[in-house]
Amino acid sequence: MKEELEFSPLQPILFVIGSPAICYIFSNKLNWFYLIHSWFLIILTLPVILFIWRQSRITFLMLLRKPAVILTDESITITERGYTILWKDIMDIYMANDGSPSGGTTAPKNRYIIISVREPEKYLKAVKNPLIRYYRWYTRNFWSYSPFEVNLFLVKGDDDEIYQLVLKYYQNFRGF
Repeated sequence: MKEELEFSPLQPILFVIGSPAICYIFSNKLNWFYLIHSWFLIILTLPVILFIWRQSRITFLMLLRKPAVILTDESITITERGYTILWKDIMDIYMANDGSPSGGTTAPKNRYIIISVREPEKYLKAVKNPLIRYYRWYTRNFWSYSPFEVNLFLVKGDDDEIYQLVLKYYQNFRGF
């Protein structure tokens, strides 16, 4: 039994809108001179580049028709993060919001499926990128959540239905 959940079609919008702006900034010779010779602008530009990198990676995964989440009898795979977690290693699965206040705001809230694993070090060692691996290892004690999560904003469909599907797989295949 295998279930594949697709990426949300809203993800490439940020990449499509942001890419021409980034290209314009880097193509202008005067801006390029300021970017090279100003440490402040370099520090301001790095988060923008990292944001565009993440969005471009998600867009390319969508173009390659890769699913956002793959649920099988043995494991859950989150392709955006690049890891697979076995059902038998999961302690608990629950849904959480991004923590932003709900009063008076009209912006949609990000919801996450948080995955608590029995041996987080085992899965943190499996992360291929050393910078991401160190970041997740370092921040795992500061977060109240697990470093393993599914951002439901990335997945196409209703948040509650996706959560119920993941919970059903977890309950049926965790193998006491």
